[in-house]
Amino acid sequence: MSAQSIRDTLVRAGYEFVQLEPRIPDAKASWSPDVVAWAADAGGTLVPWAVVETKKQYAAVQPEAGLPALARARDLLGTVDHYVVVNDTEWFRADPGIQRLERVDGPIPPPNGGEGEITDVDLASSLISEDLWKTAFRARDRGAPVVDYVWADAQLTHGGLRTATGARLPITNEVLWQASRRSIVDFERRSKEAGIYTSPKVVAQAVAQLAGPRLTWDLLDPFCGAGSFLWEAIDYAQEHRTGLNTVLGYDINVRTAEVARAIGNAAPVPVEIVAADALSADLPLSTCVVSAPPFGLRVPEHHELLDGSSTRDGDLIVLDRILRLLGSGGRAVLHMPVGVTFRSTGEQYRRFLASRFRIAAILGLPSGAVAGTGIRSVLMVIDDAPSTDTFVAQLGEDWESQLAPGGAALEAALAHIDGPRP
Repeated sequence: MSAQSIRDTLVRAGYEFVQLEPRIPDAKASWSPDVVAWAADAGGTLVPWAVVETKKQYAAVQPEAGLPALARARDLLGTVDHYVVVNDTEWFRADPGIQRLERVDGPIPPPNGGEGEITDVDLASSLISEDLWKTAFRARDRGAPVVDYVWADAQLTHGGLRTATGARLPITNEVLWQASRRSIVDFERRSKEAGIYTSPKVVAQAVAQLAGPRLTWDLLDPFCGAGSFLWEAIDYAQEHRTGLNTVLGYDINVRTAEVARAIGNAAPVPVEIVAADALSADLPLSTCVVSAPPFGLRVPEHHELLDGSSTRDGDLIVLDRILRLLGSGGRAVLHMPVGVTFRSTGEQYRRFLASRFRIAAILGLPSGAVAGTGIRSVLMVIDDAPSTDTFVAQLGEDWESQLAPGGAALEAALAHIDGPRP
C-alpha cells in the first residue's frame, strides 16, 4: 500500500483532507510525519486528528519502531488517533499513551466527521497552494500559457475551500484573507512565469504604519502590483478601527491585476483592482495613496509636471502623477528609488515640492530593501499640507529591525509626522 493508497483508505473512512509528508512549522526540517489526516473536533473546527507512520517489517524491525514518530507528531500537532502501517497492508492502532499497538482492520472513522471549519492559516494556505499548482499543471498539459489562468476559478471564495475529494470545507473570513495572500504571493514568487513584484513584508508594514491616521475613508495604490501595500494597510485599518471602507488598486499588467483581485476578494473591506495604466487612466482623488511604483520607468515623451517644467525622467513623472491624485489634506506614502532625492534633473521640482507640500519624512533604505536588486531606495511621506521640517534618517544593515513595528527609526518618524499616538 503506497502513501497515496493510505490517503485513499483514510478518505474512505471519512477524512476529507489528508496530507502526505506535510511540513511541520515547529519541527526540524529533516523530519515530517508520513501521513496526517484532518477532521472536525467537538466544536466543529478542522484539526489534525490522525497520524500514520509507514514501516517495512524486516527481521529486526517491529511495528513498535513507529511509536516514537507517532509520539513526536502528537506532541507537535495534538493528534488523537495514531497508526502504524506495516508492509503496506497491516494496520496497527496505538493506545492513547502511544506505548502499545493493536492490530486493526483499518482506520476508525473520525467521531465528529471529516468536515470542519478551517481556522488554521497553514492548512488553508496548503489547500490553496495545492489547487494553484494543480491548475498550473493542467494549463501546461493543455498547452495553455500559465499567464492565461482564470483566477476566479481558484479556491478563493467565501463558500469554502475544496479538498481532493471535491468537498468544500467552510473557512473563516480572517483565515481566508491571510491564507490567500500567503499562498498566492508564494506561488507567484516561485512560478517561472510570474515576474510579479511584491514588496518585503517589513516595508509594506512600515508603509501602513506611516499612512496610519489617514486611512480614514479611502485608499489608492496606482501601481499596486500584487497588492502588498494595500493588504498591510487594510490590516492596520482593521486593527486600529480607522474607518477605511474603500480600497482601489491599479496595475498595468493584466496578470498582476488578476492576482491582486483574487486576494482582494477575501479582504474584510471592499477592494477593486483595475488593470490599467495609472499614467493615462482617469483615476479618482484619494485621501491616502500608498505605492511602490516601478523604478527607472522609461517614458518616450516629455510630461509636464506640477511646477510647469517638463521631463522624461520616469521617477519624477510617477511621483508627480501620484501627488496629483492626493485629495485635500491627503497623504502619500511611497517607496521610491533614492535618486529622486538628489538627481540634478529634479532639483527645481524638489524645491517646488518642498514649498507646495509637507515632505514629512524621508527614510533611506540600503540595497536589499527592493527584492532581487541592489538598488537603494527611500520611503517618503508627503502630505497635502503646509511645509514643515522633514524627518530624515538613513538606515543601515539593521534596517529591518529599525523599520519593524516598534523599531527605533519607525517610531521616531511616526512621532515627528503625527505626534505621539495613543
